[in-house]
Amino acid sequence: MSAVEAPKRGLGKRIILFNEVLLLGVLALICVLIALGNPKFLSPTNILNVLRDGSMDIIAAIGMTMLLILGEVDLSIGALVAIVGVITMDVINKTHSVLAGVVAGLAVGAVTGLLNGVVRTKLRVNSLIGTIAMMMVLRGAVVIYRVAAVQNYHQIESFAMIGNGYIGFLPIPLLIMAVLYAVAYLVVTRTMMGRRLYATGGNATAARISGVNVDRLKIMTFMVCSTLAAVSAIILGSRMNSGQPNAGQGFEISVVAAVILGGTSLAGGEGTLVGTLLGVLILRVINNGIILLGWNQDLQIVVAGFVLIVAVYFDNMRKAARAQIITA
Repeated sequence: MSAVEAPKRGLGKRIILFNEVLLLGVLALICVLIALGNPKFLSPTNILNVLRDGSMDIIAAIGMTMLLILGEVDLSIGALVAIVGVITMDVINKTHSVLAGVVAGLAVGAVTGLLNGVVRTKLRVNSLIGTIAMMMVLRGAVVIYRVAAVQNYHQIESFAMIGNGYIGFLPIPLLIMAVLYAVAYLVVTRTMMGRRLYATGGNATAARISGVNVDRLKIMTFMVCSTLAAVSAIILGSRMNSGQPNAGQGFEISVVAAVILGGTSLAGGEGTLVGTLLGVLILRVINNGIILLGWNQDLQIVVAGFVLIVAVYFDNMRKAARAQIITA
């Protein structure tokens, strides 16, 4: 590494660190403002509720972060949440087995990711278009499969525990999220796959020349993203104790908004799971504050859209800053 390259990389890392510190400061400020409006916000019960609700977003956002670092996107995860919830609940009802239902739901997620990856790599369809098409297919399929909601007819308590249970004082969804987050963090920051994600997202041609099987990496990452979204769907189905055909509406938008807000670039090659965690928490805290302050809950949708615009704006600013570093 040359003497010129080292400062450039160091400055790039400082930009990432500044972004994460800024997000942490924004999160703290929002928490203070909401607490001033309603002191119940800082109650242990409410904090755990925010973390439990946010765990589903964070799990899905882990996969979305990896995919965006790779330079791709998946807008089918909201529809996937719906069909996974319905199929999981239906299989549990028919087999009386929670394990069978969970395996079926995860399999649907993995197959959906495989199809998204194949469409992107083999048919060369842009991932934005390809996953929108998959979203339409899944939304139609879930209605054909089951028009009405699928209830937990047998009231199997172990399934309800996945989304509503506790181990000690900690919600089970939060523990599931923590384990998946820790594994993903190690993969992204400490393994060859993580390095290949950044290299391919930064320059796919150069990565391919250096020996990276780009197509296989993309298919694998699409599968990871969809499988993690399926985990979120199973937790949501457990919390509602049913599979809802209209579940997951807008889920993909809030997840993408949080990931971009966290510093992951739409252009690929940049992003951290720490930033994603902070981005999700900011959105979840705002949503919780809207409820506690007695505002119209439809504002949550408005906020997600506004945050997406702001996040893309800051993404453009980060790219401009990096361009100046490279050309300096």
